[in-house]
Order: sequence, then structure tokens, then C-alpha cells
Amino acid sequence: MNDAVYFYSQSARKWESNYKKKGFSVRKDILQELLPDPQLAGQNWLDAGCGTGTLARFLAEAKGCNTLGVDASLEMIANCVPARNTEFRQIKDICETGLPDATFDGVVCSSVLEYVSDPRAALVELWRLLKPNGLLLVSVPNAHPIARWPTLTIYWLTKHLGRWRWFQFLDYSKHSYSELQFRRLLNSCGFCVEAVRTFGETLGFETLLGQGTLMMFRAIKL
Repeated sequence: MNDAVYFYSQSARKWESNYKKKGFSVRKDILQELLPDPQLAGQNWLDAGCGTGTLARFLAEAKGCNTLGVDASLEMIANCVPARNTEFRQIKDICETGLPDATFDGVVCSSVLEYVSDPRAALVELWRLLKPNGLLLVSVPNAHPIARWPTLTIYWLTKHLGRWRWFQFLDYSKHSYSELQFRRLLNSCGFCVEAVRTFGETLGFETLLGQGTLMMFRAIKL
């Protein structure tokens, strides 16, 4: 995980500009779809692995909740833009946040679990942080061959190009799942899946045969 944190920390100053691209901005669309209630006023939400805080600010501004964004990268936290009802804080590890039990009504964890050594431990920690019946919105890479193999093939074919290779993040992304695999993992950690959305571009196509590169799950704490 430390290697992944270092890798992404190098992009912290320009990370926010990624959300001007459809491949990143779609994350806000998916959150909106999975959180259709217009207001979450008075609720406390956590953005676990917040980067520079885009999704945390979106929750506060669009849904009216209080949000805490945490990230292991000090550089990412330093580049978070302050906003009303948001706070940003560096943590050592998503598996050991140091935050109190049952603090949050909801947690967003976007494109983080693929980089941690033990995704189950991270999910158990997020379960601990949620109030009873709290919501988890978590995205992971889609392991379906149509979504995964084209990207992996290009990664391996260009790896010898060094810093000019494609999809460098795959040096650090270690976990991907089928929908069934991740449903079972969530269930084993004390969650019940309520909805799943597949999204993300595969070589310029938004989806191929209904398969995007990412899946976001909405799950409730049992």
C-alpha cells in the first residue's frame, strides 16, 4: 500500500483536474444514482481514500451532509480544497483508521480496495465505523474478461517502455472481482448488497456488452 500511496502522491497537485474527464466525473453520477435522496442533512459521512476530496465535497454540497475525507497520502490531503461541512485528515491505513466506532451514517470508498494488502480487513474496519443500518458505497475493479483483459494486455505489452508504459497504476492494483465474488466478500463482512452499478471505459468504450472497468456496490450494515 505504501508504494501505491507514493505513486499517487506524485499526482496530488493535478489530481483534481482528473474529474474534468468523463472517466472520473462518472463517479459523481454513480453516487447520485445510488443515493437518490435529495438531502442527507444532518448525517455524517466518511470518504475513505478521498484523494483531494472531490467526492467528499460533492456529498456535502449535493446531499447536505457533513463529510470527513481521509487518505494515507499527506500530499493528497494538503491539496484538498476546503469547503463547507467538510474536513480532511491524513490517516496511516484504511484498515486502522483510529476513528471511533459507529460514527458514520454512510461511507464512500472509491477505487481504494484494489491497492490494500487485505481488502477484507478494510471492509471490517469500515463496518466498525458505520452506525447500525449505515450505508457503504464501495467501488472495485471488474474482473470480467471483457472489462479486464484488454487493459491488462496493453499493460503487459507496453511494460518494457518504462515510464511511457500504459496503465502504470496496474503496478500497484492487486485485486479485482466478479460481481458474485465481491457480493460474497461483502456478505462475509456483515453487509447486505442492495444495488450494483457497472461503469468505466474499456479502451475508449463506456461499456462493452454491459461490462465497464469498475463496479460500485451499495450495501447496508447488518
